[in-house]
Amino acid sequence: MKGNFTHKREALREAAAAEAESRRLGWRDPKAAGRTWREWCEQWWPSRTVAASTDRNDVSRRNNHLMPRWGDVPLIDITRQDVKDWAAELRDGPDGEDDEATGLAPGTVIQIVGLLSRSLRGAVDAEVLPYNVADKLKLPKPAPGKERFLTREQVYKLLAELDGPHLAMTKLLVGTGMRWGEAAGLHRDRVHADRSVVDVIEAFDSTAYKVSPLPKDKQIRTVPVPAWIDLSALEQDDEPREDGDDGTCGYEHTEGHCPGRLMVTTDSGTIMDYWNYQKVFKAAVAAADIGHVRIHDLRHTYASWLLQGGRTLAEVGELLGHASPLTTQRYARLEKIASEDVLDALGPDPTTPPPKKKPKKPVDELAARRARKRSASA
Repeated sequence: MKGNFTHKREALREAAAAEAESRRLGWRDPKAAGRTWREWCEQWWPSRTVAASTDRNDVSRRNNHLMPRWGDVPLIDITRQDVKDWAAELRDGPDGEDDEATGLAPGTVIQIVGLLSRSLRGAVDAEVLPYNVADKLKLPKPAPGKERFLTREQVYKLLAELDGPHLAMTKLLVGTGMRWGEAAGLHRDRVHADRSVVDVIEAFDSTAYKVSPLPKDKQIRTVPVPAWIDLSALEQDDEPREDGDDGTCGYEHTEGHCPGRLMVTTDSGTIMDYWNYQKVFKAAVAAADIGHVRIHDLRHTYASWLLQGGRTLAEVGELLGHASPLTTQRYARLEKIASEDVLDALGPDPTTPPPKKKPKKPVDELAARRARKRSASA
């Protein structure tokens, strides 16, 4: 920076202006921000680090929603208002009628717009764009969740209908709050029976049939295991599965090496298949007569029990592996709010007649009784 300045403040202002100028749109490559979103996506997409299931969903969102709207639009021409209008169109349908038959659910809209936002954030990181126009948009909130929060009595009824590995897996899910893939891919080496905790580090992909590290949006964590889960009963048999068994879990790991055996397997020693478990789980739910329950509702139940036991939302979010505290907000209504005090204030059942009050004695009778007491004492 050249120039003579009489005051330090003036020099600092000039330096700040020069820095801002150097960071103008496309300062490294003036044509970079002029490329279309489609061209940028081809460069950005391979750099993403997500789970296989997330990638499949993102491919569908990209091809069905992002490419038709933004594929041929230059990055520099994507405005915040355009993104807002697009989100409203996704929600209300092309005719703006807010028709459930044509519009998308609020949660789906959030996922689609979120994918666009992540792509633009990547352009900011690559110094192609100065800021992300889709960042922190106020989008329609999802409808109240369909999750179930089971009572302890309902869980007792459910567990009574299960046995063997299916019982062990169900207890592990409701007792630790792990996601299905995390529980299915739990290796014995990740379990510390002396401290009654498990390290949640990887997960099993039921579609690709591979074990992968947790993606960035799911936190690695250590979770306590309640005493009513017998860790020793979960362990896979040490007997070799077949000739040449190398002592591993027997499934491909996308990164690193296999730490050894799995904790919960079928009777034959293979990994617990999600779809087979789901059939058994649904039959147990029906036999227990506890209404509609999904496997993932065991995770919701875990969270509800923690909150009702006095744990904070922050603690629950950490135990569930939520990277963002916003994800845990769905459970905010379950936080304990001095329930005993509230119940005391509400009083007894209003349909029960109040207890009869003893009739008051007449005043003259009370006076006569006092007079008799005085005379007796005299």
